[in-house]
Amino acid sequence: MKSRYVLALAAASLVGGCTTTVTGTAQPVPGRFTVAPAAATDPCALLTDDEAVRLGFGAPGTRKAARPESLIPPSCTWSTPDPNDFDDSLQAIYSTDLSIGRYYSAQPTGEEQFGGVTWKKHPSPIGDFICDLAVELSAKSFVALSSQNVGDPSKACELAEKAAPIVARHLPK
Repeated sequence: MKSRYVLALAAASLVGGCTTTVTGTAQPVPGRFTVAPAAATDPCALLTDDEAVRLGFGAPGTRKAARPESLIPPSCTWSTPDPNDFDDSLQAIYSTDLSIGRYYSAQPTGEEQFGGVTWKKHPSPIGDFICDLAVELSAKSFVALSSQNVGDPSKACELAEKAAPIVARHLPK
C-alpha cells in the first residue's frame, strides 16, 4: 500500500512539473553559432544560384568531395562563364570535422565584418594572389571563402569580400 502511495506521489510530481508555461520565443545567444544539420552543411548551399549569378558566376557551383586523409574539407567552386578567366572564381569550404587551426597553418593576418559576421583573413601558403576569409562556427567547424587574382594580387580578396555578406546569411545562427 505504501509503495502505491509513493508511486502516485512521484507520478503527480512529474506531471505537475510539466505543466509550467514559459512565455516568449527561444532565442540563440547572440554571436554564437549552433550546429547545423548535415544537409545544411553543403558548401554549394552557401550561395543560391540567383546569388551566384548576381555575383557574376555561372550556376550551379561545382562540388568537390572532402579528402579527409589530406585534411581537406568539401568545397564548392563558382566560376565565370568564361573558362579562361582564372581570376574570377570563388571557392567555399564548409568543414564540420576539422578545426580551423588544423586547416590553416598560419595565424590570421586580420579580420573584417561582413554580413554581421567577423571573418578572419588567412594567408595562403601558395602566395599573396590568393585570399582566404574564414569564420569559425565551432571547435571543429568553419566556413572559408577563397578568391584569387594572379594578374593583380592587390585585388585577390575582392570576390571573397563581395560574397562574404551573402554567405553570412546562410551560416547557422
